[in-house]
Amino acid sequence: MQTVLRFLSLVLVSTVLITGGFNCNLLTGPHRSSSTDTTSSNFTWTVDTIGASGSYLYDCCIVNDTLAYAVGEMFPRDSAGGSNQSDLYNAAVWNGTTWRMIKVPYNYQGQPIYNPIHAVFALGPNDIWFGGNGLEHWDGHQYSNVDEVNPFWSGHLMQKIWASSDNNIYIVGDGGIAVHYDGTWHGIQTGTTLPFQDIWGDGGQVLAVASNKFGSGGQYIVQLNGNVSTHIEDTVHASVGLSGIWLLSNQKYFIVGNGIYEADSLHNGGSWDGPFVPLNWFSFAVRGQAANDVIVAGESASISHFNGARWTGFNNLVDPSVRLQSVAIKGNLVIAAGFIHDDAQRLYYGVAYVGRRADGIPNIGP
Repeated sequence: MQTVLRFLSLVLVSTVLITGGFNCNLLTGPHRSSSTDTTSSNFTWTVDTIGASGSYLYDCCIVNDTLAYAVGEMFPRDSAGGSNQSDLYNAAVWNGTTWRMIKVPYNYQGQPIYNPIHAVFALGPNDIWFGGNGLEHWDGHQYSNVDEVNPFWSGHLMQKIWASSDNNIYIVGDGGIAVHYDGTWHGIQTGTTLPFQDIWGDGGQVLAVASNKFGSGGQYIVQLNGNVSTHIEDTVHASVGLSGIWLLSNQKYFIVGNGIYEADSLHNGGSWDGPFVPLNWFSFAVRGQAANDVIVAGESASISHFNGARWTGFNNLVDPSVRLQSVAIKGNLVIAAGFIHDDAQRLYYGVAYVGRRADGIPNIGP
């Protein structure tokens, strides 16, 4: 996918597979991390296109080594090889090898309807939450609507879900809207109308970031505690667009957008180091599983890994026609999801990058 010609060859088939090792760009920036260099950045990457023209992927999650989900809006190919945009799929499931498009229904007046899905979160293989125009839950046997949450959204879209259990669920989205479930659904007064881009929690601490992404209109970080929010006065400049957040409570905090920022504490609003720019593009998403095992993805297929001592940017993955909007990491597996775009021809295709770490994760840190 390094040239337009190669991109056009991708779109002739519904799924294109590219495998092999990629060179890395190693960068070390000043930061206060006490983590040691104990996790490997040696990933081998596979790239799959998902869906015909008009397809997008917005979010993804990993359940285990042979089960992952990506969500968005996807269309199959018609008999002439074009895009059948009257037949919407809104999710894709990965079995460890291949992706298969599926339909997650929303039942309206007894009839299934299919809308784009913007958020997915997995508590287990039989406990998957899907959000967009509405909220659906998969229990391993069937999908069910969660209509009780609908009154809080007033036509706004859900953008991200985070949960620690089925009795502690947070959803954030457009219009500064946040809701919490603790047995009953509650709206949360967040103090902003900026669209929420991301949410994450750990150790009882839940943070969400609202921003117009690329900087206009400012940004807003809140801590959510049950049904109450507290604005965090951060030291990241107000003009910086933000899009993703991940944390280990009272240990390490990362926010990404126009750069990557990290803090060891949120005391007095935190003192954020950065920006780190392993690859010089906007970062849309960040996830991790330890303070020394963090992955970031963004514009131009930029993917970077932090091993506790340095950032590694996978510069041979870079492709200006790709935007990766979501990323997940679990064990030795990374998945980043987004879309390929050819603006000249107005063609869009869902794309998923799957990274496998061949040499394991020795001595993963706290």
